[in-house]
Amino acid sequence: MRVIVFSGKGGSGVSTLAAATAAAVAEGGLRTLAFGLAPGLGAAFGAPLLPEAQPVAGRLEALEGHSGAGASGEFRDWLEALLDWRGMDVELAGDLAGLPGLNHVGRLLELERCLDAGYDAVIVDGGPLSQFLDLPAALDAAARWLDRLFAPRQQTVFDPFLRVFAGEYASAGEGVLDRGRDLLGRLARLRDVLTDRQVSSVRLALPPAAGAAAEAQQAVAALSLYSFATDALALCRLLPAAVADPFFQPARGEQTAALAEARGSLAPLPVLEAPLAASAPRGVPALAAFARSVYGGRDPAAVLHAAPSHSFSRDGDNYRLTLALPFARREDVRLEQLKDAIAIHLNGRRCLLTLPPEVRYRQAGSWSFDGQSLTVTFER
Repeated sequence: MRVIVFSGKGGSGVSTLAAATAAAVAEGGLRTLAFGLAPGLGAAFGAPLLPEAQPVAGRLEALEGHSGAGASGEFRDWLEALLDWRGMDVELAGDLAGLPGLNHVGRLLELERCLDAGYDAVIVDGGPLSQFLDLPAALDAAARWLDRLFAPRQQTVFDPFLRVFAGEYASAGEGVLDRGRDLLGRLARLRDVLTDRQVSSVRLALPPAAGAAAEAQQAVAALSLYSFATDALALCRLLPAAVADPFFQPARGEQTAALAEARGSLAPLPVLEAPLAASAPRGVPALAAFARSVYGGRDPAAVLHAAPSHSFSRDGDNYRLTLALPFARREDVRLEQLKDAIAIHLNGRRCLLTLPPEVRYRQAGSWSFDGQSLTVTFER
C-alpha cells in the first residue's frame, strides 16, 4: 500500500494536486482512494462527494469530510458516552470535538479504517498547512499515551464487591474505557502507517512567491520532528511559457526567483512545477493530464525522495540518538531530559521521545546539531 498526504498554503491548489495525483495513480492501474480531511476534492473531481467512499472513475474512489454534527462520528459518540458516564452535560461533547487538534480526530479514525479496505494507494488531501501541522503531534500523543491513559486494568479481589455496590455504573465505565482504548489504539496504528517511510510521505504545495522556500523548510523540519517524511515540494500556479504579455513579466520574475531559491535551499528535495491553467482542471481526464504535466516522467505513486530518519545506536559504552531535522536552525532547537524520555522543542512544537530501557536512567551528556541532524549522546 502507498499513502501520499498533500498539504500546503490555502488557495495554492492543494486539493487539485491531490485529486490529480489520485487520478494519475488510478490511471496507472492501482486501486486508489482519494481521501479529503475537509471539502475540496469534490470541486476538483467535478462531483459532490460524501463522507463515505464512492466510485469516481475506473479504479478511483473518493470521499471527503464535511462540517456538521456528523463530522466527528464515533469520536464524538465516545465523548458523549464518557460525559454521560461521568454525570456531565453531554452537549459539551460537541464543543470538545470542535477544539483545535480534536476537530479532525473523527476523520483520522475514518482514514485508519480506510487503510484496511484493500486499496493499493490512498491519496490524502490534508488541507491547509497551518492546520495539518497540528495532526502529527496529535497522533504522536495518541501513540505515546495509549498505555498510560488506557492501560488494561488488572482484576482485583475487590471487583465482585465493586460490581455489587456500583452496579451499572461500574459496567458502563468499563465499556467507556474499553472504547476509548480502542479509538486511541487506532490513532496510534495510523501514526505507525504515516511514519513508515516505505509506505507514506507528505508532499507540500505552495505558491511561487517570496518566502515559499523558508515556509517549506519550516514545514519539512516540523514534520520530520514527528518522523513524517516529506518527499516533494510543488510550486503551484506557475505562469506557462505561452504567456508572453509584458504585463506578467514582473510576476514571472518573482516566480522564477522563488523557483530557483526553492531548488537551491531545499536540495535534495525534489521541487515540482505545477503550471497555471486557463481554467482549473475538472474531472478525472483533465486531472490526470494535469498530473502528467506536474510529474513529468516521474511515477506519481513512487517515493520521490528518501528522507533521512531517526536512529538509535551504540558507540562503546555510550548510546547515541540521532534525529533527522532537515532545514531546522540550531537556535530553534532545545532539549529537555525527563525521567524516561527526551523532549525536543522546535519552533514552539514539542515532541516527546520515550527512551529505550538501556538508556532510560542515563544522562544526556552532550548534543550537537549540524543543520540536518540532531545527535544526543547518553553517557554512563
